[in-house]
Amino acid sequence: MAEGEADWASADGLARLVDGLERLAELMERGNKVEARTAGNLAASYAGRFYGRIRDKLERDPHLTEPELEHYFKVVLAFDQVREALPASAAELKIRVVEALVDRYYEGHSPEHKRAALEQLAALRPER
Repeated sequence: MAEGEADWASADGLARLVDGLERLAELMERGNKVEARTAGNLAASYAGRFYGRIRDKLERDPHLTEPELEHYFKVVLAFDQVREALPASAAELKIRVVEALVDRYYEGHSPEHKRAALEQLAALRPER
């Protein structure tokens, strides 16, 4: 997990992160009580840090590139393996990343097409 975190913005770092999350998910599911609790706590700690970084990047830079946003989406998807350890705001952050991607994907398209895509996405938002 530490190697994945150190290089998380790269494809190699993402691969290490995915591998680490797979191992944590396995321990959370099949480990003894202490192992499962420890793995869950570790997963929650990493999820909080990663989700915080991505949230901060979205808030600081409204012009993130499509490849950056796609990578961030892959990162948040990777954490779905440890769903029980995710922060309450996990679904909302995932939707924010996708909204930013829709903005990039629909550049140059009609406003109606973009609005329709965003309305479909809004339907997925968890109730508050």
